[in-house]
Amino acid sequence: MKRLSLSHLTVLDVGPPHLISLAAKAGFRAVGIRLCAPMPGGVAYPLRAGSPELRETRRLMDAHDVAVSDIEVVRIAPDTRASDYAEAFEAGAELGAQRVCINIDDAERARVIDRFGELCDLAEPFGLALDVEFMVWRPVARLEDAASVVKAVRKPNAFVLVDALHLARSGGTVASVEALDPALIGSVQLCDAPLASPPPAGIIDEARGNRLLPGEGELPLRELLAVLPNDVPLFAEVPLAREPDSMKRASLVRQATERLIRESA
Repeated sequence: MKRLSLSHLTVLDVGPPHLISLAAKAGFRAVGIRLCAPMPGGVAYPLRAGSPELRETRRLMDAHDVAVSDIEVVRIAPDTRASDYAEAFEAGAELGAQRVCINIDDAERARVIDRFGELCDLAEPFGLALDVEFMVWRPVARLEDAASVVKAVRKPNAFVLVDALHLARSGGTVASVEALDPALIGSVQLCDAPLASPPPAGIIDEARGNRLLPGEGELPLRELLAVLPNDVPLFAEVPLAREPDSMKRASLVRQATERLIRESA
């Protein structure tokens, strides 16, 4: 089985370097690290290249054979400057990350495309691919929106991130993923949920803190896995409100997600 990555949102209460040890004990061999907040005042762990904290994180990565798959979250807002993220990209490269999660909070599409293109150019020398995530409460709300931004920017390191929950809540389907050019799909985040959406006021709370383990809900996860490219990176993003212990939460998430992947093979 390929390295399933633990998305940081699953255990956002634990930062690096301890995140690496927790992931290893839970059975993960890859993690994502939230270096930047997706919103003003949000939780983040801003490691800097060459810092003692980053060196210790690297030491634990080597000791536990845990890779850093991705860094997050780069937010494109009306006032975003690509250069604001240069330090995060440098740190990501030092951690060995391969991907960056992009959230878009700007409704002006032409400006978004310009900024995203600048970010792609900034990330390219660091070997980082940028994956645009869509969420129903943001201007890039649907799979088709994210794909249109990626196509418009025409950069070789620009891709779409498909989150199973956001796909369902935005009205997307497995068929819409299957119809997408597979070369556009950069990464996939797995979790589960009821098919029925919560009220509009509860959608953000569900996404950020109350998802279900893969196999517990009603999302068509097996069908989704069946239409994905074989080599697409898979991330387990399951903030599980009912389990307050981070270690137990991560272990439950790994077991459930790996079971889903095995049964879908």
